[in-house]
Amino acid sequence: MTGEAIIGREEEIADLWFKLKTRSVVLSAERRVGKTSILRKMLEHPQANWTRLLVYVESARHPIECVEAIYGEADRLDIRSSKAVWLSNIKAAYSKLAEGQLAGWKLPQVSSNWKAMLKTLIADLAEHGADPVLIMIDEFPLLVSNVADNHGPNLAMEFLDTMREVRQTYEATGKIRFLFSGSIGLHLVLQHLKASHGYKGSPTNDMALKVLGGMSREDTELMCQRYLDEENILRFPPAAFSDRMYQCTDGLPLYIQYVCDRFQSSGKVGVTPDEIDAVLRDMLDSRELEWFRNAAQRIDTYYARLGASERAFAILAYLSSSADFVSEQPILDHLRSQMVIEHDRSVLDTLELLLDDNYLIRDTSAGERRYRFRYVLMRDWWRINRA
Repeated sequence: MTGEAIIGREEEIADLWFKLKTRSVVLSAERRVGKTSILRKMLEHPQANWTRLLVYVESARHPIECVEAIYGEADRLDIRSSKAVWLSNIKAAYSKLAEGQLAGWKLPQVSSNWKAMLKTLIADLAEHGADPVLIMIDEFPLLVSNVADNHGPNLAMEFLDTMREVRQTYEATGKIRFLFSGSIGLHLVLQHLKASHGYKGSPTNDMALKVLGGMSREDTELMCQRYLDEENILRFPPAAFSDRMYQCTDGLPLYIQYVCDRFQSSGKVGVTPDEIDAVLRDMLDSRELEWFRNAAQRIDTYYARLGASERAFAILAYLSSSADFVSEQPILDHLRSQMVIEHDRSVLDTLELLLDDNYLIRDTSAGERRYRFRYVLMRDWWRINRA
């Protein structure tokens, strides 16, 4: 999907560009919430004179593959600086190490020099590019996790520290910005490295954080217009229909599109708000969609490494029975009735993980900490399938 086909998200994109004026950004969102679509829209419709590089590293297993992805995208764009030396240093270094062989990035002599190659690449982009460069790395946390799993935690920690070093070296000049995007919370990867491997670094603590949620009511209306009105499917009445769609889907584009696709395939000429509820009820029992199961599998994988999976599942099962915010003390009491809790802090730390990872939101307006699911759909799925 190109930027022109991506509906809405103008407010979120404007906020990202605003943050990027002063520093790099970590963009966090669940899978299929629309973060990659936002990156594509930023790629195709930039502000001012940014040079934009968008690279995908979900399948990468070594830092050199990140270097290769950035280099490949910069070389593909064939952007030339006023001095006509764009990427000249990295090309020379690569050619020397790879000795002219194809796929030389995978050669041991290249892989072992990943740090020097990365520093040379970013230096060349920063110092010789005519415009400031925005490097958007999609699924960056998964890359770090993959590096740790495939080559050991020491290499993952070295990669994080090196990325921080090169970012800070050139960020103050305004010539380089990074946007790290991920559906696996980077905080989970960092906590695992800290807890199990003694990592002391804080590789992103000076970066801005942007948590991407559902779309606005206005953008939900735009999607209804695109997928229903333009397909000659009438909404009875339009405003109430969009209100119900927004409330029932939390403005999540994947599920808005899912409902609209079902209406299109049914051959209906008109639809009502109540029919949205019926489609979503069927969806929650369906095994077609991966997003909710991915959320559960992430706890099985990443929370288990932190020894927090049992507490996380118990908290989510308990909260799935309530549409309202639940105070902290009843959550603590419930977990004590389900398992051995030696310290309340372990439960509070797990709640913090679930907050940071977008499972929950917190309210403190009543003078106490209260929690509920971030998304109504996830709460309903959890109650039906996991509680």
